[in-house]
Order: sequence, then structure tokens, then C-alpha cells
Amino acid sequence: MRILALFSLLLFTSWLPAAEPLATWEHGTGTIASAPATEGAKILPGIPVTADGVISRLTLSKAPKSQIMLSPGTTVRLMESGTSLLVYVDSGVIQGNIGDKGPYSDMHIIGAAIDIRITGTLFVVERVKADTDYIALVEGRVEVNLRKDVAKKLGDDNAKGVELNPREGIGGSLTGGLTRTDTLNSRPQLPAAGARNGSVRDDAMDGSGGGWTEDNALLVTTDGELQSSLVEGLAGEISGQISDQITQDITNQVTTEVVKQIIGGSAGAPGELGTPPGPPR
Repeated sequence: MRILALFSLLLFTSWLPAAEPLATWEHGTGTIASAPATEGAKILPGIPVTADGVISRLTLSKAPKSQIMLSPGTTVRLMESGTSLLVYVDSGVIQGNIGDKGPYSDMHIIGAAIDIRITGTLFVVERVKADTDYIALVEGRVEVNLRKDVAKKLGDDNAKGVELNPREGIGGSLTGGLTRTDTLNSRPQLPAAGARNGSVRDDAMDGSGGGWTEDNALLVTTDGELQSSLVEGLAGEISGQISDQITQDITNQVTTEVVKQIIGGSAGAPGELGTPPGPPR
């Protein structure tokens, strides 16, 4: 009987569609389901993804213009619910560059206490502790709510969400709910390993983050090929400048020699230049 039941289960599961990957590991070092992450590795729904030594980058499979960047020590899980993409931040700090929603009607970043509805934007989200989150909005708009289970526990089921404008931030916790909205003084940067002085909120409020057009995470996660091409392009430009300078120096030296011969009487009859000077030494 047990063998028949097992056979029926295997037969049933064989008809189930294979889960489609939700993202691709593009850059950095870390793990996917505890196995070492490699460039191009596919990330399936519900699988924990962790960055370790450096800032790492994921590209969404169905929205290739959108990327999630992970600070070292950050773990996330990606899920789909209907037409929504859910990104669970289990620990650490992420930066979202959402340039394309693809087929999704919306995207949600879910921390310990808050649920952030994204429609298209640039933001930094931190799970500060096991029970506290913070979002700093750089561009676009987001709607921040307490998670339904948290709101119910706090007796705040009917609480309205908060819409953030660019350069604003807000936090939320399991015990205190949503905080008041902050006006940010600088763009918070995704912390790299060993480069963290305070929280995302600290950086954004005290002005130690960066200019609003700066994006250190983008620089850190730029592919080596792009960096090489930039270096090669610079080298080629410098080489071209040196070549132009040498040509100009030779031309100037030849002109100087011709003038010397004319002034010194070594030239022929008027209208003739006489014997050209030899090549410069």
C-alpha cells in the first residue's frame, strides 16, 4: 500500500511544472541555497541568497532592467504571488534599482515589520535588527505599510500606508509600528565590507552618505570587462595624444632645420629650398 501511495505521489509530482528562476546572480561572492554562487547562476523561488565578501548583484529574470544589490552579510528570498514579485529581506541591506517591472503589476520588499510596495524607483532598505526595518527613498515613489500580521498584532489593522517622496525615509518595528517620516540630508550608500560606520538612517540623516547622483554600489559591482575597456580606452587616448605630440615635434624640428639652412645660405637660388635636411636625430 505504501509503495502504491509513493508511486502515485511521484506520478503526480512529475506532472507539476518546473519552477522558473526569478533572478540571475550577476556579480559578487556568496551562496545560493548554501552552495557557492557563480556568475549566471539561476535563483529559484524561495531559495535563500546570501552575499558575503563584497557587494553582489542580482538581475530579475522577468524584468532584466531591474537589479537588486546586496551588501555583505545580506540574505534575501524571492517569491511570486499572483502578479506580484516579493523580495524578503531576512538580514542586511539591499539596494533596488527598478527600471522595469516586466510582467509584474507591482513589487514588494518585505522586512521584519514593513511591506514596501514598489512601482518603479531607486531605494535602499535595511533590516536593522531582527525586528526593525528602514527604507530610504532616492528616486520615485513607494508605499510603506506594516505587514498584515504585524498590524494585526499591534491592533492597527486599518492603518493607512505612508507614501514616501524622493529623499525621504521611514522605519518600522514589530513593537512600535511605523515611525514618522524623515527628510534625508544625503543619499545613503550600500555599505561594503568593512566600510560601515552607522545605519542607513544614520548615513542619510547626518549627511555622511553621499551626493544624490553618486552610487558607490554601481561602481563596486561594475564588471571587470567594462573596467578593462575603460582603462584600454584611456590608454588608447593617451597613446594617441603622445603620437600626435611626437608628430608635432618632428614637424617643428624639420621646419627649424629648413629655416636654418635658408638663413645660413645653404639653400639654392631664390625660390629653391636646396637639399632637404636629414631626419631628426
